[in-house]
Amino acid sequence: MKKKFEHIELLRFFSAFVVIITHYIHFFNPFLKDSPLIIYKSYLELEGRYLPFYDILENFYRFGYVGVYFFWLISGFVLAYTYLNNERYKISFRNFFINRFARLYPLHLLTLFLVLLIQFFLRTETGADQIIGHSLYRGENNFENFISHALFISGWIKESKFSYNFPIWSVSIEIVIYFLFFFTIRLLFKFKLILSFLFFIFFLYLEKSNLNLFFDSCGRYFFSGVFLFVLCEKTKNLNYILALASILLILNFVGNFKYNVFFASLVLYAYYFDNKLNYNFSKNYSKLGDLTYGSYLLHIPIQLLTILIFYKLELNSNIFTNYYFLFIYIFLIFSIAHISYKFYENPAKVYLKKNLLNPKIG
Repeated sequence: MKKKFEHIELLRFFSAFVVIITHYIHFFNPFLKDSPLIIYKSYLELEGRYLPFYDILENFYRFGYVGVYFFWLISGFVLAYTYLNNERYKISFRNFFINRFARLYPLHLLTLFLVLLIQFFLRTETGADQIIGHSLYRGENNFENFISHALFISGWIKESKFSYNFPIWSVSIEIVIYFLFFFTIRLLFKFKLILSFLFFIFFLYLEKSNLNLFFDSCGRYFFSGVFLFVLCEKTKNLNYILALASILLILNFVGNFKYNVFFASLVLYAYYFDNKLNYNFSKNYSKLGDLTYGSYLLHIPIQLLTILIFYKLELNSNIFTNYYFLFIYIFLIFSIAHISYKFYENPAKVYLKKNLLNPKIG
């Protein structure tokens, strides 16, 4: 088995990309206050003439938020690969969560303070916070919500979900599932297939029971990812994986569109390609995967800074309808994400793990 799933890393990059596309609407009213360009006709119906390449990217603009669900599924797959083996399943609580903390918290803390600072200048310039603070994103940048962000629990609390650097809500929710994964990791290792499937069914039941738990969807997607990895691990014939991926893809288009089924088929295809194909360019997919977290957390600060410059220079709102601007915007996000990973995220992770982990356990 490969140590790195290049094609799955490419899917991870794609999950962040579609979120960035759907959040492009933040450059229009009601997200950009006082903009004359009103982006919503009705719920989930956008004013396409304002959005570059809308004919091609319509579904990304409208439904790109599901990239969050895809990321949860991929996360379950990758963590199952990482820990459900003889070498790692006995990892200590301390080491498991230091690994997660070192990977996730440094960039979260940096972007939290970046948003705090940029929103301060935006309030001075425009009299209001931008992007949040309206009927769609009701959160406020107040002290209580800042504390919930600093404690990494913003997604647990309805009032703080859409405040500050709000995309972090999806990561904060996943922390709850990390706890469940860790405390059942030895049982999962022993009863991989049946227990991962039961967890998936359990969270699916919670989601359908209308209990409105904030973590049920995350649990469903995460443990479907765990189940998929275990299924792949136990299936020695890769042609069976290919056949199952194709069946799931076809079933997805029968009746309503089923994101969990669709994402599962893509992951199975990626697993098949990772174990069947070998070409040099695929090594670059891991580098794209490294940009996922950075692009996800940095795109809101970049948007806010762009809006600040827009107000300072008194630019025309039509600039955001230009496809050249969309290209520049996407290029800027992933360029900064690359710089962030190389000079901040990865060095911070290495430093924290080196100084906090027990070197003998790793």
